[in-house]
Amino acid sequence: MKLREWFIDAYWSIANCISFRTQNYNDNIDRLAFFEELNNGWYHMYIYPYDDLYMPIISEQRKLLLAEEPYTFYVSEEDYDALQNAINEPPKPLPALQQLFERI
Repeated sequence: MKLREWFIDAYWSIANCISFRTQNYNDNIDRLAFFEELNNGWYHMYIYPYDDLYMPIISEQRKLLLAEEPYTFYVSEEDYDALQNAINEPPKPLPALQQLFERI
């Protein structure tokens, strides 16, 4: 009975793999799954060990994590001005790129 169940599960997995890579291919599925797994992993590492999923109470450990100051970095005045200038006055697109946009 277990061998039969294994074959059915294996067939289902292989059929899904083929189906989602050929007939129902969605280019975003891998990218979105990657970011979902990152977020899920972060929750499991930093939230779930301290907070109960079913109790809407923030644990003391999570309060400590939420109270941490964000990372701060400093740049020189020249670099800051260069960054502001790049934001306020972005460079003009290359002529070939402009032609490509005009074709669309």
